[in-house]
Amino acid sequence: MFVAGFVTGTLAGWPLADRLAFAGLTAALSVQEFGGSLSAPGWVEIAAWWQHARAYDDQPARALRRYAFLDRLLPAAARPWPLRRAVPTIGFRQA
Repeated sequence: MFVAGFVTGTLAGWPLADRLAFAGLTAALSVQEFGGSLSAPGWVEIAAWWQHARAYDDQPARALRRYAFLDRLLPAAARPWPLRRAVPTIGFRQA
């Protein structure tokens, strides 16, 4: 996921710091769920995370500034978090 986030930012022409932050964010969000590629976050999940992160008054201002570039990329309204994921079915055996 890190590479996918980094390449997304590179193709969009973002500054290096924003590409690295976005890549780290997408990688971090992807490991919160089980399922390999099924756990890859989409724009809706990233927007929900950003909305959730800004909702807390005790967030360090530096951290909020680091991800402020998301404001110009993400849809204004995000669905509530957590979101539903697809369930992987290959490789599971019933007991």
